[in-house]
Amino acid sequence: MTKKLSILALLLLISCAQPQTQLPDYSTAITEKERDIQNQMFADSWLDTYLPFSTMGTDILFSASDLCAEDDRIFALGMNLANEYSAYETIRKEINKSLSLGSKLKVVSLGTNSPASKAGILVDDEILEIDGESLIQGEDAFKSYVEKIDKDYQKLYEFKILRGDEFKNIKIRSEQRCRFNFVIDLDNNTFNAFANGEIMVFSLRMAKWLIQNETGAAIVFAHELAHNANKHVADKIQNANTGALLGLLFGIYVGLPQDMMEVGQSIGATAYSIEYENEADYLSMYILAQAGYNLDNAVNFWRRFAVEVPNSIYSTGGTHPSTAERYVRMESTIKEIKDKISKGEKLIPSYKKE
Repeated sequence: MTKKLSILALLLLISCAQPQTQLPDYSTAITEKERDIQNQMFADSWLDTYLPFSTMGTDILFSASDLCAEDDRIFALGMNLANEYSAYETIRKEINKSLSLGSKLKVVSLGTNSPASKAGILVDDEILEIDGESLIQGEDAFKSYVEKIDKDYQKLYEFKILRGDEFKNIKIRSEQRCRFNFVIDLDNNTFNAFANGEIMVFSLRMAKWLIQNETGAAIVFAHELAHNANKHVADKIQNANTGALLGLLFGIYVGLPQDMMEVGQSIGATAYSIEYENEADYLSMYILAQAGYNLDNAVNFWRRFAVEVPNSIYSTGGTHPSTAERYVRMESTIKEIKDKISKGEKLIPSYKKE
């Protein structure tokens, strides 16, 4: 059978029309070298986005800790570490080359106001010991580091680091931050960001555009943080489950249990979706105010977003409010915040009275 298929394929190729030009000689070896160059360029593009984004995000996580629930706060040091096993596998070799990563954990970024930064830690410092105990090197290095940091209680740590050819001992006292971490994926095609209740995920395409303007990047970061901090994902899961149950009961009555359960689940999952987005926008302004951002020009972000994604200008019948609505609502929120500042009130969001 295989032989017959091969003959058929050969006959088809012979009978098909072919290009007529004589192409220059082609080298697969040179193509492989060019592929390596392009992959290095892509890896550096990701890195040029991640490094400033992670500095900004780390600072916001610490400054917004009061706006996260007590069980959503941890004690941390505010530095982002990596070694030769840390990067995405598809660009690991390239990232290791760009950052000169080896088996030891190296500081690749840190918040400008983080405990580590205030203690004197610098980018490129290599972490050797914590409180006299050596860190494991290699694949389990980061796990070894995490196990030595107490997330539940504030603590003073003594680090031994290697800075160039010089060994240094630096003491760092941990501080509280919101526990949610963040990642920038490798998707350079999709304009997207989302929170899943545990982390915030930003597509490379989105993060690359956002980081052109730090206030805009901070707005979206704070928006996704607000989703997690106010447990919107858990609410939506609960709504979906409620919808599925009601749909099932109705489906049993009409004789279409599976279909109606799926319909009910879908309706429940999207219930109050726009309201949740508006709440995340509202909370994001308080997060940025806590972080010390100047909110005067923050609303212009939605005009820039509208130019980038023109369908968002209307967004009727979708899961997100229109950029026009978000602009106007943000103006009102900023006014509310400025009024509280002028009156000497705490920057705490206003919640409905129960």
